[in-house]
Amino acid sequence: MPTDSRDRTRTSVHPAHQALIALLATAVLVVPAWTWTVAAVGVRDRPLVAAAAGAFGAALCAAVAVAAHRAATVHVVRDGRIRAQTAGETLEHEAALLADHLLPALAEGVRAGRTVREVLAAHPPVRHAALDRLLRVAGGELDLAARRAEHARALIARCERRITDLDRTWLPLLTARIRADRRAAAEAADPPPPPSGHQPIDDALTRLSDHVRDELLTAARRTDTALAATAACGARLRAGLETAAEHLHTLRETHGDRPEVREDLVEAGRVLARTVRTADTLVTLAGGGLGRRDTGTVPLPEVLRRATRRIGAHRRVRARGAEGVEVLGQAAEPLARVLTELLDNAASFSGPDTEVLVRAEEGEEGVLLSVEDGGPGMRRREREAARARIDSPGGLQTLDGERTGLAVVGLIAARHRFSVDFGASAQGGLRVGVLVPRTLVAAVGSVIVGAGIAS
Repeated sequence: MPTDSRDRTRTSVHPAHQALIALLATAVLVVPAWTWTVAAVGVRDRPLVAAAAGAFGAALCAAVAVAAHRAATVHVVRDGRIRAQTAGETLEHEAALLADHLLPALAEGVRAGRTVREVLAAHPPVRHAALDRLLRVAGGELDLAARRAEHARALIARCERRITDLDRTWLPLLTARIRADRRAAAEAADPPPPPSGHQPIDDALTRLSDHVRDELLTAARRTDTALAATAACGARLRAGLETAAEHLHTLRETHGDRPEVREDLVEAGRVLARTVRTADTLVTLAGGGLGRRDTGTVPLPEVLRRATRRIGAHRRVRARGAEGVEVLGQAAEPLARVLTELLDNAASFSGPDTEVLVRAEEGEEGVLLSVEDGGPGMRRREREAARARIDSPGGLQTLDGERTGLAVVGLIAARHRFSVDFGASAQGGLRVGVLVPRTLVAAVGSVIVGAGIAS
């Protein structure tokens, strides 16, 4: 029956000790036998027998001691081999247990928020001391890595919340305040405070917020300065062009009866009118005033005549107006500017032999002016884009492209509470309606049909 290696380890004796024991045991047997043998022979033979028997006994004791030493040595070597084999098998088994079960379970448990002690308590212990130390060191490192990862996730979540607050709340509020009142924005638009518990990332985000605010305020100041300078230059240009237009009108009155100069003066007047409109557009988009200011009230036919005189195709315009309708002086020039842009667009996108019709109709909310042409009209998507351009016109700082007419209409309409809408014309083209609110209408007469107002 095989014995356990640990029992063999406990009963094993050192070969030298085993040889000494065998020597002593043999000597205990040999000495009495030698004494008896010597005593049994005669006196004369006794020395020879004693020497021979002593030599034989000594040789026997030595042989037994050597045999015992060799047997003990073999026994120790065999026990050592068994112990080494058993230790190797144990090490291999526990290493496999460590690699296949304990370390994966430890990693999974740490990811799930359990401690190393809790995970190891649910599994059989590792008996090998070195492997046990390795397991505990690895568990400690995993636990430390998990705590660091949790801290990093919390820091990332904190950073994301702050950035989201800055992006969705603070930055839109700051830009709105800058547009409304730059000084108030500089004093009051501080970034939202960080959550409880100071972190280094909070200082970095605060510095970033301050930098963004300072840059936006600086950009707003530069934009305001540039727009103010543009509006001022445009106003001076417009004033000079209006003076030139007055001189040209005087020349037409003086030399208009001469056929050789009449056409040149008319063409020069058209070019000058377009240039004045360009200057007006520049001033309007830069946020400047409209220049002309009327006092009292202005008849609606006069407003229509101002608009038609500013476009090249004024002879194609026909109006059906409301005789007796008058608008407040503050709305006369803005309304004329809006109608100018709409009439010019209608004449540009319709055939040269078609008419551009202006209708004036009274309604409950005010007077509706409709500009209709016989052009190709607009598709639904184009009408929605045009309406969006009017609803959010912006200015020079947000203008995209070279088509500025609708942007000018949107800016003026927003300032003076006009409503603009798009639809299909009875002529097959486009109809653009401008509603003048009743608060800007001084009087409304009976609706009549008029001829042209291009003269």
